[in-house]
Amino acid sequence: MNIPAAENLHLHEENAEVCIPFEYNLNDKGCLFAGSIYAGAIVAAYRAAECGFSEGGLSGHLVAKTASISYLKSIVSGGRATAVACGAPLRKANGNHTLTVKAVVSNAAGVPCAEVTAEFVLLAKRGV
Repeated sequence: MNIPAAENLHLHEENAEVCIPFEYNLNDKGCLFAGSIYAGAIVAAYRAAECGFSEGGLSGHLVAKTASISYLKSIVSGGRATAVACGAPLRKANGNHTLTVKAVVSNAAGVPCAEVTAEFVLLAKRGV
């Protein structure tokens, strides 16, 4: 992972999951910081979008367009974020492609504690 903010949070990838270590992401309430949960989910979603576009034979510059999160319950352990693409990439009239991804962040016991839905855009190559 080459994202300095993710590295500062000590997020790391392991077995197709993004791990959010508790000891580096603890808030003042004794649970996992909401921003760290969101960051871990977005990194997992980004990886799932990369795979979804690649499986469709597409490559290019990938950006997040929109994302929303629902916090279901506090996490008082490390978290694990997993994500899956919702269908195949769709081509837009402007040549870009979009893909919706859903991510779940679970606690150490595997209980879902946050859900993210994000739309990613693969930017079309433009003439110089």
